[in-house]
Amino acid sequence: MPRLLPLLLLALLVACTPRPPDLGPPPNILLLVVDCLRSDHLGVNGYERPTTPSIDALAAESIRFTRTSSQASWTRPSVPTLLTGLYPSEHGLHNFNVGDDGTVESPSLAASVVTVAETLKAAGYRTALIAEQYQLSPRFGLNQGFDFYKHRASDAANIHRNFFRWLDRRPGQKFFAYLHYLEIHWPYCPPPETRGTFNQGRSKIRFCHQWRQLRKDILSGTIVLDDGDRQALEARYDEELLALDARLGELFSTLRERGLWDSTLLVLTSDHGEEFFEHGAIGHGQSLYEELLAIPLFFKPPAAWQATVGREVDAVVEVRDLVPTVLEVAGVPAPEGLNAPSLIPWMVGRRPGSDPHPFVVAEAHDKVVVRSAGLKLIADREGGSFELYDLTRDPRETRNLASERPGDLERMRAYLESWRQSLLPAPEVELREIDAETVEGLKKLGYIDE
Repeated sequence: MPRLLPLLLLALLVACTPRPPDLGPPPNILLLVVDCLRSDHLGVNGYERPTTPSIDALAAESIRFTRTSSQASWTRPSVPTLLTGLYPSEHGLHNFNVGDDGTVESPSLAASVVTVAETLKAAGYRTALIAEQYQLSPRFGLNQGFDFYKHRASDAANIHRNFFRWLDRRPGQKFFAYLHYLEIHWPYCPPPETRGTFNQGRSKIRFCHQWRQLRKDILSGTIVLDDGDRQALEARYDEELLALDARLGELFSTLRERGLWDSTLLVLTSDHGEEFFEHGAIGHGQSLYEELLAIPLFFKPPAAWQATVGREVDAVVEVRDLVPTVLEVAGVPAPEGLNAPSLIPWMVGRRPGSDPHPFVVAEAHDKVVVRSAGLKLIADREGGSFELYDLTRDPRETRNLASERPGDLERMRAYLESWRQSLLPAPEVELREIDAETVEGLKKLGYIDE
């Protein structure tokens, strides 16, 4: 009964909450999360390779936030934020505990934390998560509120097959579905139809051969990549993205054929980006630079909104804002204590006079990022070191200005302290031992050392 009471109260609040008149009836909500998708590798964002024709076409029907930051540089902390609207320090899912005997334990999302799926389910939505990602194992508690939950659904084609089968069980009922794709995650092994499409660079490395050992050797410095190797590596990633983009185009076509396009809010984003030695590493999770934190955020509105589409919103936002935005779309109040803003005012012409945030924050286990419109601070959690970058003049973060601009450093440190003071207390999380299959899957993806 203690767990049920908040949801019953939420259902009563939903019934009494008025909807803004310009949003129309609550639509279907389809959330697409492309694991490892860099914002700067999309054609619509000026990338030189034609990697994303389907996503670019979606952009023409969407409202895009061009300065969106993830809350972390890897999946483990970022997806719980995406589902709850809480910072990693608030939801508590940071990392794994590996014992001397090889057993692996992980925090599980506390039952007291309300997910977006729980809130929407209480509002009458059918809910589903269909994905390919070991980080979404039910053992981590992220299945709270989902009627249907399948975290090992293979590739995009199978994810879509499962999604439409699920829809067909109760056609016509409002739905919230979260689809999570792993195609462009390491190893970069594009399918035959796209392999070789882009310049490979001069490389003798076989990136799909013994790739687990290859990743370890690259990160340890045993194998040193030259410029040709790095070009080839990035080309393989782009070819994987091109193949996934084609599957997304098929999804969009099927939604139109089924008459669901106009009645659905479609959101496309990522959990984090990917790095190709811009700052000395490959993959993700090793740092908090922009190649890992800058992600796309598209909202394709339902037809009832009559919103102006094909436009950009140049405002600093974070993936945490997705939960209150989706809930406002559904006419549902946000859970108590959630202090992220809804982005609806910036999408439907009710934009206030200021940006959603004076600053946004991202976290790693040992560092915190604070980013404003033009500046970015990377701070050691212990306060012993700082990196300060001027993103307007130095978007690749090559020159640390911490010692040269003390006034800006102090202003960003004040933002950091303000954020620390505003954090909700983290709930008590339960440690659960992870099953052998999930441990092996996490090792394959590079999340746990072998």
